[in-house]
Amino acid sequence: MNLAKVNDPMNPLLLDLPTEFTSERLALRCYRPGDGAMYYQMLCANREHLYEFLPASLMAVQSETDAEVLIRKLMAEWNLRNLLIFGVWEKATGAYVGESYLANADWDVPRIEIGYFIVKGSTGQGYATEAARATIRYAFDYLKVLRVDLRCAADNQASQRVAAHCGFTQEGCFRQHHRKKDGALVDMLWFGLFQSEWQQG
Repeated sequence: MNLAKVNDPMNPLLLDLPTEFTSERLALRCYRPGDGAMYYQMLCANREHLYEFLPASLMAVQSETDAEVLIRKLMAEWNLRNLLIFGVWEKATGAYVGESYLANADWDVPRIEIGYFIVKGSTGQGYATEAARATIRYAFDYLKVLRVDLRCAADNQASQRVAAHCGFTQEGCFRQHHRKKDGALVDMLWFGLFQSEWQQG
């Protein structure tokens, strides 16, 4: 057996990845040209709801044109396998309800990190957990990672519930590791889920 070859990290650019998939109630897909107008409307309606979690690139979006440029950049990141973002829609109504993503991969392991948000009008319906489960399944089935990581602030009870419902184990607490936008320091919790645990679950 050629051990060097066995231990070589995968090249994610060679992976043939589906761009859309579904769960019981949700349809998830990567963003496409023309999604900018919808995305801008979502940001306008949810800036306060998502304020703490929006990166600078999203805070800077001030028009449909800005949003369309952002969508095109996200598509480029997808093609490079740097950031796999999925919009999430209700299958029954076609309404946009949020986003999930896979990022910060270490292909030597391989492992990847999951994140998500649900728009204000669609919270409290279990969509975050359902979208997270579908995205985790995607990571294990198509990216062939050995583990999925999840990070959240210690005061983010909703995200901790999602982690628990998806079978994650809390592996650490980084004390005063993140400064919120109001200046307060908060602990960050780190969760992990192995492929073997997912299969057993």
